[in-house]
Order: sequence, then structure tokens, then C-alpha cells
Amino acid sequence: MLRPERRTPLDIVIVVVLVVIVAASAVAIWATSSAQNTESDPAALAAAEPAEATSVPLAFTEAWRATSSATATPVAIGGVVVTGDGGAVVGHDPATGAALWSYTRDIPLCTVTGWSAGGRDYAIAIYRNSRGCSEVTALDAATGKRASSRSSDADNSLDISFDRDYVVAQGDTRLEAWRTDLVRTIEYGRVDAPVNPGTQPRSGCEFVSSGVGSSRIAVIERCGIEPGYRLTILGATLDNDEKLQEFASTIITGELGTPPRIVAVNQTGVTLYVSSPSPMLETYGADGTIKNRTTVLGDPIGIESKPITSGDVITFWTGKATVVIDPVTLEARFQVPETLGPGVVMAGSLLLPSATGISEHNLTNGQPIRSIPVERAGYNGGIITLADIGNQLVQQWDSTVSVLAPAQ
Repeated sequence: MLRPERRTPLDIVIVVVLVVIVAASAVAIWATSSAQNTESDPAALAAAEPAEATSVPLAFTEAWRATSSATATPVAIGGVVVTGDGGAVVGHDPATGAALWSYTRDIPLCTVTGWSAGGRDYAIAIYRNSRGCSEVTALDAATGKRASSRSSDADNSLDISFDRDYVVAQGDTRLEAWRTDLVRTIEYGRVDAPVNPGTQPRSGCEFVSSGVGSSRIAVIERCGIEPGYRLTILGATLDNDEKLQEFASTIITGELGTPPRIVAVNQTGVTLYVSSPSPMLETYGADGTIKNRTTVLGDPIGIESKPITSGDVITFWTGKATVVIDPVTLEARFQVPETLGPGVVMAGSLLLPSATGISEHNLTNGQPIRSIPVERAGYNGGIITLADIGNQLVQQWDSTVSVLAPAQ
């Protein structure tokens, strides 16, 4: 019969010290984690998705407005209008503006965007800490409940693009793609601790624009002493050898003036907006060779517009006109001059922001149907972007989100 092991006073002291160390470590991890100093107030019931509009309202009136400095375009998704300001992300009732849910941290937001993927609607909130815009949280848009999160090295500002499968977060020196659970599928550019050295085709480049579509990522780069901007087309996932898939990479301009901007991407190619030497859309094949050039009205000094996908079209504002692009051929269908931003499709019509309000156009050929007057108190110029939710329109300029409801 084995005799029980006897513990000495020293053994007991060691055990107590270890327990104290483990407990202290747990407290330290909790105190520095994203759970600390986070206030989450989800909705008890999911917001109802409003029915699609069956006709364009005859008139609009402003129902409410809010400040949203962290959204580049208005976010209307999952039955709510989402705003981001300071450290707070809020899901609003589109009819009244009342807060249905909120998620707040004690660090500043970099950006907030909406993403529909995998049959779910998300509000993607990206926060800034000492590692840049590196703290990412996906919130269920209808309830505000946290769905997933991630943290990694990042630049101090990010440009976000997405399709139905991937989000691309592009900074000045590095780019990442995430799938629906926010797991990273590729990283490109500056990699501090590469798991597999030699997988990056170039280093030291500056990224100026990007886009994603059909599992392809297009990037405009400025690399070293190269005389012009470079277009690179990547796969959104690694190949079987855990390396980046680079389908094409070529210098596309002869000078380093105003950089081109990615407008549309799919498996067959990429469309860019080029403002210099003259405004035009350029379409490149999947191998990086030029396929088509279309002259458009545009601002020769470049603009900060983002392409908007709505209905079955992509719209892009050039600073002088809104160009409507076919998502399959990637070529321009038509352009509408004297607009103030990209547009949205409602009840089969194209709605665009104009100096007097909202203009309605035929979606096939761009012919004007009518103009709907809208007052914009506090608007002092610049781009206006739109989103639709049911029969309401959401418009944003600067940090102002203004929700338009059908006039009674």
C-alpha cells in the first residue's frame, strides 16, 4: 500500500505563489483586452428588414440626422442605419433615429462599414490603438451583438472594400483580406514577422487604392524608383503552397501624378478611373493588359470618391459626373453630368444626389425622369453619398448622416 505524499511548508508556499501569479496574469490580460472598457448594449429583438420600395416617393422630407465621422459612406443594413463617432457605434431605427443598440469602446474608431456576407448582415467597426487601426469587431447589424473580432498590425488609416465573400482592409503599406469570421486569408506589403519568408513579391511599396470582387483583389501601388503607378491583381486566398497568388502586375502610367483609383473588380479584369492626362475609365484584363478606354467627364486633379454597388450596377462619381458601370463587362453604360456623388437603385430607378436634391433616372440609359427637391441644411459643398433602406434614403456629407423619408 502506497503511503500518501507528504507536503512540506515550502511546497505549500510555492503553490500559493503560483496561484497568485496566475491570478495576477489573468487580471492583467483582462484589463488590457478589448473586453475591458467596452460597453455593449445589444437590442433585445432583431430589427425588422423593411420591405423594398415598389415606387420612388414623389417627395422626401428629412426625418432625422446624426453625426457619423467614422463612416465614409452611409451604412444602412440589417434593418438599421449605423453611425460611428468617437468610440461609439450605434444602430438606429431608420424611421425615428432612436438608438436600437450600441457598442462603445474607450479608443477611437478608424472606420465603420456595413457588410452582407454568408447570409448575414454585419456592421464592421475598426478601432485605433498603438498598433494602428488594428482592433476589428463584427457586430450583427440587426441586434448589435458581437459576432467575431480580430487584432493585428495595421496602418494608421484604412480604406475598406468588400464583396460577398471577403473584406479588404488597405493601408499605406500593408493590405489584408478577411473572410466572414474575420480570419485573415492574405496579407500583402509590409509584414513584420512573416511565417513563410519570400512569399511577398515586392517590398517597400505605397498602396493608394484597392478593390475586391470574385475572389480577386486589385491594388494600385507606387513602388520605389518606378516611373509610374503599378496595377497588381492578387487572389483573395493563398495557393496550395501557402504563397500569394499574383495573377498580374504591371506599370500602367508613365508618371507619378494623380494616382488611378480602383472602380470595379471581377475575375475577368479591373476598371480604373484615371484623371490624368484626361479623365477616363480604363479596363484591364485579368492578365493586366489594357482592354478599353472610355473618356468621361471628370476632375483632372482627382477625387476621393468610392464606388457604390446597388442593384445590378456600380456607380462612381468623377467629380463632374456619375458613371454607371456594368459589373460583368466592367465597362461604362452611361454617365450623368452635374451630380454630387454616386447613386443607388430604388424601385428600378437610379437615384443620384444633385444640387437641388435627388434626381431620378432611367436605369437602362440614364435619361432623366424627374427631380425631387431636398433641402440640406448645413451642407457646404463636396461629395454626397446615398444608401437606401425600404422607401427611405440615407445621405451623407462630411460627418453628417441625414435620413430622408417619404413626405406625407
